Amino acid sequence: MKRGVMRVGMPSALAAQAAPFDDFLARLRAAAAARDVVAVAGLSRLPFLYEERLLDRNALIRALPGLMDERVARCLASAPPLREGADRLLYRAPYTFHLRAGADGQWRLEEFSADGEDLP
Repeated sequence: MKRGVMRVGMPSALAAQAAPFDDFLARLRAAAAARDVVAVAGLSRLPFLYEERLLDRNALIRALPGLMDERVARCLASAPPLREGADRLLYRAPYTFHLRAGADGQWRLEEFSADGEDLP
């Protein structure tokens, strides 16, 4: 009688879902580290919600230099992705980045928030 081989790892369906997110996250982190506001805007869902305003692409590009300071770039580079239902969060106090896949399966930066009580 042959013994079966036990496969250890992620089922292929889960791996297929993880690959687009991993690629998106790598591109987002690289764009943030380079402070490439055009690339970050390209990875964001538009209109982008920021400070209770919906920003189109041009408004987001104008707003991002003020957002992408060194602390925010470090947060994006190092915060582990956390699951929130089908969405992901990157959180490192005081910043939270909300990431969501659209109906097309493409991940986007959905929203950014900072907890004022935790700001240095």
